[in-house]
Amino acid sequence: TVLPAHGHPFGDLTGRATEIVDHHEHRLDIIRDATHKLEHGTVTEYMRILFHERAWGDMAESETYAHLEHLRVLGELRRDDPAGVAHYTPTDT
Repeated sequence: TVLPAHGHPFGDLTGRATEIVDHHEHRLDIIRDATHKLEHGTVTEYMRILFHERAWGDMAESETYAHLEHLRVLGELRRDDPAGVAHYTPTDT
């Protein structure tokens, strides 16, 4: 039995881990697709594509930032910080 930090206990840890990985891969694909619209997008601009408006806010921006940084570490995005605001651009590798 798994006792998560939030939510109800559950039994299939392997299945849940697979669901989480699949979910994050899906979110990364949404960001990848959005780079065609946002060639030099900010975290906030990507957040507005990744989340429904009712979810916009600090937590959504934080998750979006983590996904953008993940893609940057993979070499798929480049980050520039003009005037202290991060902008992400596809590397086109």
